[in-house]
Amino acid sequence: MKQIFYPFLLVITALGVGFGLSYYSLEEGRELTATHYGVWSGWPELGTAQIDPYARAHLAREGMLPLGKGEGVRFSARKDATGARLTGECSYVLSGDMPNHTLWTVQVRDLSTHQVFGHVESSQMQFEADGSLQLSITPNAQPGNWVNTDGLDRLELLLTLYDTNAFTTLGSEEIALPQLRLEAC
Repeated sequence: MKQIFYPFLLVITALGVGFGLSYYSLEEGRELTATHYGVWSGWPELGTAQIDPYARAHLAREGMLPLGKGEGVRFSARKDATGARLTGECSYVLSGDMPNHTLWTVQVRDLSTHQVFGHVESSQMQFEADGSLQLSITPNAQPGNWVNTDGLDRLELLLTLYDTNAFTTLGSEEIALPQLRLEAC
């Protein structure tokens, strides 16, 4: 009986580990190679020949066409500055300066369906006197700069900087992106 059971168990274990690691690589593996800027994760090398295999697999699975490095860079945030998961029932404030760019957008995306619910761009913003940004990200309308979270359970913020050269030079790992902090829940 052992002669049949052990090889069968070995094959089932090998398949489980193999498929499990493949699934992890496609779902979360790209985070292993991400460049982090505070709460933001990004892959400045996506539109180049130096793209890593995890990001390449994610792009193929999602059917996405990345922007070229000189065209733009996209960053995502799934947690706030305290490390708590973003939820559409809470209110957040995005504040600070954007790196050199021609245009930027912030999108609120539902993590379960990948549908975009809220969207703002730099041409719609009112900036502070020093040129910095204050953007409310809440389910309730706010005066000033505001984007709707639609009360989503799990959300992700997507920050895309178009026509930027900020990440093409040495030292780009020291660039600061706007901070995301929890205001109320």
